[in-house]
Amino acid sequence: MSLGDEIEDQVVAAMKSFGYTGSDARTYITLLRGHPATGYELAARGGIPRSAIYSVLKRLQRAGLVNALKGKPARYVPIPPERLIDHLKTRFARDIEQFEQAVTQVVGPRHDAVTWTVTGYEAMLAEAERLIEAARSRVLMSLWRREAQRLAPALTRAGERGLQVTLFSFTPLPPDLGDVLSYGIDQDQLGQHWSRRVILITDADHLLVGDAEGSRIDRAVVSEEPSLIEMALANLVLDITLLGERTGVDTHAVVERLTSRLAPIEELLGDTPGA
Repeated sequence: MSLGDEIEDQVVAAMKSFGYTGSDARTYITLLRGHPATGYELAARGGIPRSAIYSVLKRLQRAGLVNALKGKPARYVPIPPERLIDHLKTRFARDIEQFEQAVTQVVGPRHDAVTWTVTGYEAMLAEAERLIEAARSRVLMSLWRREAQRLAPALTRAGERGLQVTLFSFTPLPPDLGDVLSYGIDQDQLGQHWSRRVILITDADHLLVGDAEGSRIDRAVVSEEPSLIEMALANLVLDITLLGERTGVDTHAVVERLTSRLAPIEELLGDTPGA
């Protein structure tokens, strides 16, 4: 498959996710590549059945993606991609606002901590990005290099907002994303022994733990349950402490900062009778 075919497949998949059909998407792409064009020309160039092309064009006209020029036969032109993007942003922002207004009237008061599951690698990354963008004071993550690169824009914005961003990894990480603590092991070599995982804690009240194999069946748990968040935080503190002991890196300040909400074990041991 050529690069052009791959890009076209990506555009078709994206437009289908917005509710357009594959024929809609291919007709719009064909018009972008050469316009104005008649329905006959579009059917021939885009691989759309001639019996279906005019119903596709009418549908695209109603949606505002295509305009018809007067003449016999009619010739068609597409709206520019940037206008389509603006249209989709406006449309979905309005749809989300309407959904939010409606659904908040359905859901009753929430008293218990909430835990839910996200399925799919892209959905997991989107949820991680949402949590990072919503964070108020702190972002703590254990992740691999690939996921750090995907989440880099959100992590950078968090740092620019003045949030405390701490990243731990067994693989190399970009150094400019916050306090980075890494063993620097090649991720392909590490992948021969361990499955990819992502752990994200924001503000000590939201947790995401999930697979990061890159598959549609990857699953992540998102939770506000304090006991789960505390367990994940304790495990990350242990990983960071062991990194310091193994590599000689001074992790004291980071550990002290992260354990401020955990029990002061050293102090309690010091108060133990006979200590």
